[in-house]
Amino acid sequence: MTGLRKKRSLKDMRRDELMEAAITVVAKEGLQRATLSQIAVEAGMSTALVNHYFENKEELLEATMRRLSGRYRGEIMALMPADPTPAQRLRAIIEGSFQPDNLTLASRKAWVQFLVNAMSGGRIFYLYRITGERVVSNIRYAVKRLVPADQVDDIVDGIAALIDGFFWENATDCAPEDLIRARRICWNYACLLIPSLRNMH
Repeated sequence: MTGLRKKRSLKDMRRDELMEAAITVVAKEGLQRATLSQIAVEAGMSTALVNHYFENKEELLEATMRRLSGRYRGEIMALMPADPTPAQRLRAIIEGSFQPDNLTLASRKAWVQFLVNAMSGGRIFYLYRITGERVVSNIRYAVKRLVPADQVDDIVDGIAALIDGFFWENATDCAPEDLIRARRICWNYACLLIPSLRNMH
């Protein structure tokens, strides 16, 4: 059992290294031009070893897209207290959407490449859509506990659109103060439409 745990741990570590390498290569070369050999070199591995952990380029890129999405969710969850109130949940979603660790230059460029690829359909489109749907669903879960039912849809769509807009505005060029500004404007917008949020510190 001990040997099995070590083997699985090594596999997970190598897969992590390859996904991080894929983010870097995709950011430099683009999704279509990125090759397994380039990713292998970036990770310090042989192409044969890449094929040991991923069947093909498509599987590796899908895993990389999930990694980016998981990192995004992780930033939100790290800011969310245990048993959060609806207001705390909404604040964590907004704050977590604009964290520097999730929006490094390589990550931002990779997100753009995945978005462009998603427009052609296929698995990347499905994964991209799922990421967006989860964010909107979490916003809705919080908002519907804060406002009358007839106001929910417009408020949810407005907050989601602002987050999405600022996310992509900062995708190509981003300074720390830009992320602070994005968080502030999104939160101020939410407070404008949900007066009860204004009492939150």
